Amino acid sequence: MSSNLDHAYDEYLATNDKAAVKALGNFAKELHNSDIRFGRSTLPTYFKPHFLKEKQERLIKHATGGMVKIMNKVIDLYINEPHLRKQFEIDPEIEQWLLMDPGYKQSVVFSRIDGFIEGEALKFVEFNTDSPAGAAYADTIGGLITSQEETQPFFKDHHLKWDHRVKKILEGLLHAYEEFGGSEKPQIGIIDWRTVRTHPEFQIIKTYFEEKGYKTTVADPRELNFKHGKLYHENFRIDLVYRRAIFNELMAKMDEVEDFLKAYKERAVCVVNPFRSKIAGTKAILCFLSNPAYERFFTPKENELKREFIPWTRQLMDAERFYGEKKVFLIDFLKDEKDFLVLKPGDSYDAKDVFVGRETREEDWNYALDKALKENWVFQEFINVPIMSVPEVVNERLDFIYKKVSIGLYTSGGKYSGAMSRLCDDAIISVAHGASLIPCVVVEEER
Repeated sequence: MSSNLDHAYDEYLATNDKAAVKALGNFAKELHNSDIRFGRSTLPTYFKPHFLKEKQERLIKHATGGMVKIMNKVIDLYINEPHLRKQFEIDPEIEQWLLMDPGYKQSVVFSRIDGFIEGEALKFVEFNTDSPAGAAYADTIGGLITSQEETQPFFKDHHLKWDHRVKKILEGLLHAYEEFGGSEKPQIGIIDWRTVRTHPEFQIIKTYFEEKGYKTTVADPRELNFKHGKLYHENFRIDLVYRRAIFNELMAKMDEVEDFLKAYKERAVCVVNPFRSKIAGTKAILCFLSNPAYERFFTPKENELKREFIPWTRQLMDAERFYGEKKVFLIDFLKDEKDFLVLKPGDSYDAKDVFVGRETREEDWNYALDKALKENWVFQEFINVPIMSVPEVVNERLDFIYKKVSIGLYTSGGKYSGAMSRLCDDAIISVAHGASLIPCVVVEEER
């Protein structure tokens, strides 16, 4: 897999079979009693981190740092070059909210860049800039894995670098708040719908923020009141919002969240990420970035970065033009090249309606094509999905199974801030569809 330590960890567990079975049992019990929940169920995970080499970490830092700068540049282009907006197909009625200045410079403070890494090959297939989730889960699962008595000797014997992702979230929030003009210690509101399945993660984040001295509330945006120029949740004044409510859902319920929207519009509260971050979270940005027609807007280094890390992606509305340098008839191309393509809606999340050609029956693919043409989806070059082994207990004995694995790379304030990986049996890897989540850890080179 990604390092020799991956194999060494499996060997350690196999050599200490009885102790490993006990550790996995204790791990499962602690998970069940923790806030590591997705909705009403314990979040699926495994008793193993995803090991990354320092060389891979350097590659990730280089790629994510450059990509966040590019995302922010694209949002600036969207705002300052109106003729480019048609590429993103955003409803003009809600566009006004994207054009509002949030009161600080960075349009993308937080992101999770999802993709695949195998050796030194790294590809990004989606940007989550609207409401990136999972960082607190990864921190907490990592703590449970390393705290088991039976495996502590292994982790003590190796040079491992564990990221604290929630710490970086707080730092990103405070930096944006300072730039916004906040002078006093802010009171923080973690804002999302009370029914979302990631609600337990907010409690983990709230606990950390309060341990660091920042009073925090978790609130549904419908519960907020804007009065006397300030935003409140009941009697709790909110100065700084960690926004987890998805922009499209806020727009769909505008009449229910009027006070929150008014506070945003009047810049009475610092909201991070700002609404305009949604532009970088659409699939259209990958089409924009992988299309040579728009290279003139970027520096040679940025174009080199895009070509290295972003797979070929096109919207159906403009894909009829070229594939490579050959003009093609779109429908025939999408059918003939099915095994090398992925179809997905242009503006969705949680892997909704994603079709991987090589894992989709022909009749289902044709159905997806029909829907895609009517709704202007995007299609993307298929990227090979890596696999890794994970331990489990079968009939009270240790066993190992293989899972496909994707990686989610977090950034805060434009810098890499840790990673998590998701594991599944098929190529559509999403926690909302039953995937498991594990933390990533960097194996330091021996000096």
